[in-house]
Amino acid sequence: MEEESNSLVSAAKHNMAKDRPFKGSYSTVSEILQPAPILKTRITGTGHVSQLGYSTFVALSTLDFTTQPPFQLGGTATFTAANGDEFYTSFTGTSTPAEQGMLNVAMIHTITGGTGRFQNASGSFAGQTTAFPGHSDGYIKHEGTIRY
Repeated sequence: MEEESNSLVSAAKHNMAKDRPFKGSYSTVSEILQPAPILKTRITGTGHVSQLGYSTFVALSTLDFTTQPPFQLGGTATFTAANGDEFYTSFTGTSTPAEQGMLNVAMIHTITGGTGRFQNASGSFAGQTTAFPGHSDGYIKHEGTIRY
């Protein structure tokens, strides 16, 4: 009986969920976990985005340099709000060579759930950054929609 009640509460909360803007930026630091040609990195970020306030994220990314550009990338990320609530994403994207050895990186995150107020979160958002090979510091902008 309790399980049925919890299921009804969860369904009611999901029906009350609404789309909310997700927009902001993070300062990032990248750590190489595995060198190219299949580059694996851990990217941590701190910044401010709507719906989270001051927040952090950690992403595990794999970038494949074995093909012709644009290079394919993908991974997972965890975003943590100031109060500790989290949501999770999977992402895919491309990294395209630009001037002076830089890489323009574009990705789409798909929200796959979370904790606290983000327990049944969904939605998607784009990420844009310019990577400077050989430098660990960076900056990323996000914009899209989160539903909770």
